[in-house]
Amino acid sequence: MAVVGFDLGFQSCYIAVARAGGIETVANEFSDRCTPSVVSFGSKNRAIGVSAKNQQITHAHNTVSNFKRFHGRAFNDPFVQKEKEKLSYDLVPMKNGGVGVKVLLTFLSLLCGMLCNSLITWLHTP
Repeated sequence: MAVVGFDLGFQSCYIAVARAGGIETVANEFSDRCTPSVVSFGSKNRAIGVSAKNQQITHAHNTVSNFKRFHGRAFNDPFVQKEKEKLSYDLVPMKNGGVGVKVLLTFLSLLCGMLCNSLITWLHTP
């Protein structure tokens, strides 16, 4: 039996599998064991991880990173309002008073989807 663990960090993400008495960190499509917590949105495509991090300069307004620090905070929290002015992407209030990012798709679902794809590829590698 194997156990899979996901670490969705502030700046990076990891996947690890514990089986046969050891723990192994799963590599992503770039053969890195660490995936940046960054998603970039284009008009017809999206980039996740390393490729999104490479677009932070050229497509800053459509690239989301370091969002985890806003999880669990109210939109009107002084910290959120202060940080909002420094961001290249737009924060918006959610119906429940929380913080959201103005993008086309859900940020975390994209990141988790990419990590799951890396895991599936790794599990099928002999």
